[in-house]
Parts: sequence; structure tokens; C-alpha cells
Amino acid sequence: MRNLLRVVVSALALIAPIDFAAAVERHPVVLGASQAEEAVAYQINPAHSGNITFAAGFAAPLKQIWAKNLGATLSYPVIADGMVFVTASDNSVTALNVLTGAQVYKKSVGGATSTLGPAYDNGKIFVLGDGGLLSSYTSTTGRPGWSALMPNQWSFSSAPSAMNGFVYTGGAGDGGTLYAVNETNGAMAWMQGVANGDDSSPAIGDGGVYVSYPCQYYKFDPVSGKLLWLYNNGCDGGGGNTPVYFAGRVYVQDWSSGNYTLDAKTGALKGSFAASNGYPPAFGVDSKGHKFSVSFNSGTLRAWNVSTQNIYWSFAGDGQLSTAPIIVNDMVIEGSASGEVYALGLAKGRRLWSANTGSAVTHLSAGLGTLIVISGQTVTAYVPG
Repeated sequence: MRNLLRVVVSALALIAPIDFAAAVERHPVVLGASQAEEAVAYQINPAHSGNITFAAGFAAPLKQIWAKNLGATLSYPVIADGMVFVTASDNSVTALNVLTGAQVYKKSVGGATSTLGPAYDNGKIFVLGDGGLLSSYTSTTGRPGWSALMPNQWSFSSAPSAMNGFVYTGGAGDGGTLYAVNETNGAMAWMQGVANGDDSSPAIGDGGVYVSYPCQYYKFDPVSGKLLWLYNNGCDGGGGNTPVYFAGRVYVQDWSSGNYTLDAKTGALKGSFAASNGYPPAFGVDSKGHKFSVSFNSGTLRAWNVSTQNIYWSFAGDGQLSTAPIIVNDMVIEGSASGEVYALGLAKGRRLWSANTGSAVTHLSAGLGTLIVISGQTVTAYVPG
């Protein structure tokens, strides 16, 4: 377990003086948080399952503890080492103190865009630019590490994932390529050809790295790059989608032919699941052990039984729901284009809390005992009230 108290104190020392005792009093959860309570990738974790559990609990109502306008369109947030990290449309990566929202640092990066958010692992932040330049930074200080240009492709739209010493991402242009890069020095560990490399942030779980493109769904060995299975549905084409790994299954959304559930070990087709308009579904387990899949489709949030696909509940909110959902402990969090952010009970979909951020909600994440909401150019933090 990482000593987050030491990290937070070090981060606070880099910025203007802050009443640290007051910050701790209103946000005590972060000080006892473990690495498992960090959000390190798109949809919280490298599996992209959109769920997180805080040992200290997380219950409504929530209260806002800070909001910060960064003056540029922002990516999804990553939350680790006592900080919130976002990339932005002004080609930067910014670190904010999770307790106070104070800016710890802001770094210019090579061609980063707000659509390709960061990944975190082992004290480093990894950022991929839309020109294929992958760069590392020391998370606590922003000190630049290595930079490596991903070869053989010219289009990069797959957010990176990082785990166990490797950074994974994809590239397209001339066919497609999946890359595995050494976190320590930026050396290419392996590359594999795929069809076609677009829009699929690699998911990691059950001894594999998964990517999905129209009719082509892959599992590779994380260390060697060996192809472990390929599910070929008889076509190929442009555009991919981020797969999700959860409880021994891989969930693939395919605009060309449907949404498929595959066995993670064998790649065998196990069935289908509810569509999400391209947004990854979130997966969670309630206090009674029921497995939920929560997806956003056609303006409505729906919760499904993972095994039977029977619907548990639905929620339309204000009619402008706009984000991929996440699950925090026993609550589902969803955002709206109106600026509203909602917390719903996982078991029954009962509305527990809502607040307005002032502009359209684009991304959600949770880590270190904190809900982080991205609304255009603004980062807002909430904790249990």
C-alpha cells in the first residue's frame, strides 16, 4: 500500500500555503486510501468496468469541496497519488490536489488532446498525443520522463491503459497496430497488427489485453504479445470501441453487428448485452451479491441483470443524460448535458442526490474517496456530506 499521507504532504509543499488540517478534516478518506481506491484509466480501471469500492464507504448526500476551471476542454480524469490528472485541448496535462483543487503543476505535452485522457501506473502518468507521441511524467512532480513515437501509423484515437510495467495503446492509418511499451524506458515491448486500430482503449484482465473493432475482437498476452484468441465475425471496417472486462467475460460493442459477451479465457461467444450508444456499460455487485450492468442508451439509464439481461430499473433524469455511468460502492453516478449530476441507488435506481455543475457533464470518475465530475472546462470534486 502506498503511503498517501506522505504523497499528499509533498504535493501540498509544491503550491501556495494551504490550511492542511482543515483540508484533512473535510476530506479524511484519502489519507487511508489504498492503491485499489485510485482511478487509473478510462472508466476508472484498466478493465474499463467503471466501478470502484471505497473501504470507508461512499453515501449520499454528497457535498462539493472545490471546483476549478482550467480554460480548455478536458479529458476524463485520473485520480492517484493524492491528485487529479486531466489532459486538455490546449495540449497540456494538469495535476490538481484532490483535497483542495489547487494546481500542483501544468505541463505542455506533444499533441495531446482532450479526447485521449491519461493513464497511471506505478508513480507515472502516461499521455498519448493524437500524432502518436506517448510520453511519461512523474506523477507527483510532473517531471518529464521518456517520450516515444508510436511507429507505422498516423491516426491515434485509443486512450492508453497501463498496468504491471507496460503501457498499451492502438494506432490506425495503414491497417491497425496494438502497442505495448515499457513503462520504465519507453522501449517498444511488442507490436501486433489488428483490424483496424481506431477508438479502442485496451482493456486488461484475466491474463489478457483486449481490443475490439468491427467484427474483430482480440485477446493478447500482456507480456509477450502472443495472440491468445480472435473472434472473427466475418467483416471488418472503420471505427472501434472500448471493450470491458468483468468477472470472466469481455463485453464488446460493435456498431456493425451488435453487442457481444465473450468468454475471457477462450473467446467463445456467450450471448449479447444491452446497447449503450457507444458508451461502455458499468458493472457492479450490490450488497446482496447481485451482479449489475448499467448502460446508457437513447437518453435513458438502465440497470440489467448480468446473467439474464432482465431489466432491474430505468432512469431518464431530466431527459439530457450524457455520460457513461460509473458505480461507486452501492451508487450509480450519471451526468447530464444540463450540468446535473445524479447519484442513484444501485439496487433499485432510486434517486439519492443531485447537483448542478453549471455546464454540460462530459466525464465522470471516482477515486481516493472523491467523485470527480468534468463539465466542459471545469473539474468539480464531491465527497460524502
